[in-house]
Amino acid sequence: MRKLFSVLVFICLLTACSSDDDPISYGNPSVELSTEETEEFSYGESREFPITLKEVASTSFELPNGWEASIKDSKLTVTAPEKGKTGMSSNGTIEITATGLNETTVTTSIKVKAFYLITFEDVDAKYLAGPTAYGDNLYTNYTGSTPELYKGYHDVSSDLFFNTTTQGYGFASGGIAISQWNNKTKADYMNQCSVFYGDDNQKNGGNNGSATFAVSYATSYGTSGAYMYFQTEGAEYEIDHAYITNNTYAVLSMTNGDGFGKKFSYEDKDWFKLTIQGVNTAGTITGEVEFYLADFRTQDAAGILTEWKRVDLTPLGKVHRLNFNMTSSDGEGMWINTPTYFCMDDIAITY
Repeated sequence: MRKLFSVLVFICLLTACSSDDDPISYGNPSVELSTEETEEFSYGESREFPITLKEVASTSFELPNGWEASIKDSKLTVTAPEKGKTGMSSNGTIEITATGLNETTVTTSIKVKAFYLITFEDVDAKYLAGPTAYGDNLYTNYTGSTPELYKGYHDVSSDLFFNTTTQGYGFASGGIAISQWNNKTKADYMNQCSVFYGDDNQKNGGNNGSATFAVSYATSYGTSGAYMYFQTEGAEYEIDHAYITNNTYAVLSMTNGDGFGKKFSYEDKDWFKLTIQGVNTAGTITGEVEFYLADFRTQDAAGILTEWKRVDLTPLGKVHRLNFNMTSSDGEGMWINTPTYFCMDDIAITY
């Protein structure tokens, strides 16, 4: 009788353990994704972001036109469209929907933006300002061959042309040159093509320590040759942003004063300002963006800029041309005593 009872208990326990009637309980799905408010891409670029999925059976995407996305091995891979792809969207929101094992869903998103970036790093050496930091080849009386006489630079991929004056006094009448000079100690116009950034004379003065950048001289009288435009007739695009900083000649003039410009001070509330003006194909001004290269107007103002700063140009909208004008507290009317130079790099264009 004892043996039979033991068998019955064993059978009952086995039956209870092997029951198929109890449902499996799953938690709600979750997605952990850490990104910037808007992630920026060059056209055609792919980037990876860490992503953690929990209690997720499957995922799906809603994408801006031309964008691609996938998840594998805890990584979200996003690929921007190629520049010029028909019907593409340069910006938008990628929505990721995760369906859980319990058949509920959760959604997260990432804002994305793509543009073409002019870094100047692929500019042929024949276009570079030289053979000295004065930029001898920027003037019409230049007779050398290495580098060539500079007549402006056309970035073919973006269609953007960087103008310079090619008649009369050449660059002295305004223009935009391409340079690798970063002499940070020579304080006169013979060093006009140097940026005040990087290690002195080491050709690393561009944004993020790159070698090449643009340097502009915007005359303070009349019409300046300092402008850039899209060469294709009727072309209008949004220039999203550019990085801007000071030229060495201007920095040292404002820091110490010279035979023309004064030493800037908080007592005198000095300032040095760049105005970027957008113009459409009809010749109408689309807007203006102001940026201070030196600001002593208040005691907590930044003083003289010695770092590259990103300048938002989206308020200008779609433009055919950008004009550059400079003003200063040290001067009267059109005449400015501060050397009217600035440097520019990493120009982002949206198509």
